[in-house]
Amino acid sequence: MRRLVPAMLAMFALVGCTAQGSQDDGDPAGSNRPTKDSEAAKGSYTYRLPIAAYSYTDAEYASIAAAEHMLARTCMARFSLTYQPPPPNPPQPSADRRYGLSDEKSAALFGYRMDPSEAPKQPPQLDADVRAVLYGKREDASVPAEYRGQKVPENGCLGQAQSDLRKDYSDPDGAEAASRISSQSYEQSMQLPEVQAGFSSWSACMQENGYTYASPRDPFAAQEFREGPVTEREKATAGADVACKRRTGLLDVWFTEESKLQTAMIAKDRQLLQKLQDVHRQKVAAAEAILAKG
Repeated sequence: MRRLVPAMLAMFALVGCTAQGSQDDGDPAGSNRPTKDSEAAKGSYTYRLPIAAYSYTDAEYASIAAAEHMLARTCMARFSLTYQPPPPNPPQPSADRRYGLSDEKSAALFGYRMDPSEAPKQPPQLDADVRAVLYGKREDASVPAEYRGQKVPENGCLGQAQSDLRKDYSDPDGAEAASRISSQSYEQSMQLPEVQAGFSSWSACMQENGYTYASPRDPFAAQEFREGPVTEREKATAGADVACKRRTGLLDVWFTEESKLQTAMIAKDRQLLQKLQDVHRQKVAAAEAILAKG
């Protein structure tokens, strides 16, 4: 959904089950995000939504990523290059922002900004030849098309490995359905009377604390909370934001109402989504078979 939802909604998007990197053509090898069985996900509204059942688990993502790197290692060996796959990245706690801020600690430390530690980790330093063959033109269009007389895959050995593993397990229709449900349920939930009432209660609470906002999305649009260093004013606003959500019960109301919408939407696309789950299982099985071969 991060690609499919309008920019202003992106920070409230369901990270785990849409067309960017989870349903049919994800990039687990480069993914740090928590999936639905991680400790981070257990306290997350996002990963408890019904549509999250159609994403991979942490263990599944780890298997797919490890298999991709193993295939890449085999490809690199054809160029007489040694590639040592990196250790798997453990799931990182990630702020759940589908309904705006929801974590007191994050609000107190970073205001409306993301925790800097959640930024993608830099890949390990690699020899220039290894890097050129591993990544190909996916990172640098000037990379030569050949290495010592052998043609390098356009997206490198890693890109080729990812393509090889996913090509038989692509389900764009299922991915589109999951993405659409996640996006539409969010947008429609904001129009429900119960959620609108929650917004009003939250807004009144914020007003009591000296802040004028009609919706929990509004503070994110403030330029002062997007640029420059995080100020004490921003932290105070963010703290009041979360406190008012807790006081009014907005988070639970919003989650409950959106869950109802998603349940109804999922029922209409049950066959598509079931196929998506089946494709997931098949891809995970293929990854585990690759790992078993060593």
